[in-house]
Amino acid sequence: MLVAVSRPYEPSTRPEARVGRTLNGKWHVDRLLEVGGMGAVYVATHRNGRQAAIKVLLPKFAGDPEVRRRFLREGYVANKIGHPGAVAILDDDLSEDGEPYLVMELLEGESLSTWLARAGGKLPVAEVLAIAGQVLEVLAVAHENGIVHRDIKPGNIFVTKGGHAKLLDFGLARVRDGSISLIPTAQGVVMGTAGYMAPEQARGTPDAIDVRTDLFAVGAVVFRALSGRRIHEKPTPIDMTIAAIKEAVMPLASVVPNAAPVLSAAVDRALAFRKEDRWQSARAMFEGLRAAYDEVCGRPAAAARSMRPPQPSRDTIEVAIAFDEGGAPSLVVDVAFGEEHDEAIARERQRTREVAERLSDTSVTMGSGPLRES
Repeated sequence: MLVAVSRPYEPSTRPEARVGRTLNGKWHVDRLLEVGGMGAVYVATHRNGRQAAIKVLLPKFAGDPEVRRRFLREGYVANKIGHPGAVAILDDDLSEDGEPYLVMELLEGESLSTWLARAGGKLPVAEVLAIAGQVLEVLAVAHENGIVHRDIKPGNIFVTKGGHAKLLDFGLARVRDGSISLIPTAQGVVMGTAGYMAPEQARGTPDAIDVRTDLFAVGAVVFRALSGRRIHEKPTPIDMTIAAIKEAVMPLASVVPNAAPVLSAAVDRALAFRKEDRWQSARAMFEGLRAAYDEVCGRPAAAARSMRPPQPSRDTIEVAIAFDEGGAPSLVVDVAFGEEHDEAIARERQRTREVAERLSDTSVTMGSGPLRES
């Protein structure tokens, strides 16, 4: 008879080495999902049999007190937003060796960066606008709570099988209302991702960063997904950052000649060099993109729903990346612009609550205060 024995957790510079080990005697690390700039994300099973995603700070950062604080505060910031489009952080803790980790709801789907790669670098207009619209809804709530994300990019946008766009990684978020302890960013230190940073962010002037900085990044994501290229196509990240400081973004129509004028105007406004010339709020930009969707696609999402063939079951459905022969939009569009939008958001909120309840014996707290597991 074969008996599976879990090995105790041991730190490693190789993220793959954690697979098969047990974290704090309770989380068995099943498989590696992805490795980001600061952390590695795994599928893990709790001793109660429930699965979640575990994000562990990379060992090279684990000894830096400020990076550790930034990493752990992601949970406080994300849960403060209280919108189902911000991935729920269910718990935080330290490993036996002092490495911080976050327990997150396990999502089924893929990141926008993966979707773009699979689709050959570009997506249909309706899909891009719907994803951006959902991200803007999350940002509207975040901004109203004094939170600026500061790192919006395709890798931090996750699209679930149910068509919901989730905004990930609030580790670099700037919180202005004082309800969460701030970790100031030093003047001249550039924090963000090259190719998606607004001029004020690329300059390393944190006091100049505000909600319009996030809206610029959303515009950069839309530009990338429609054109297949970054707003400043340069050979290195440093070159892209320098270009962001000095150069205005080219009009969308110059790289997507068939883009409708209303769409080009909405994207160009988001990417204006001066903050004063951009959309001034996430809600205003959402309405601008929604108007572009209605004009470009010729009808609201709800009007096309009856034309779409029956969808496969929830267990087998895949995220759609194109129109069917009837031209009907995907689930992503339905969630963003469909007539049942509010119901879809309510269902996703309830799903998140159910995830937390199923993990109840890990003493999960879904609030904005410290998250601890007994």
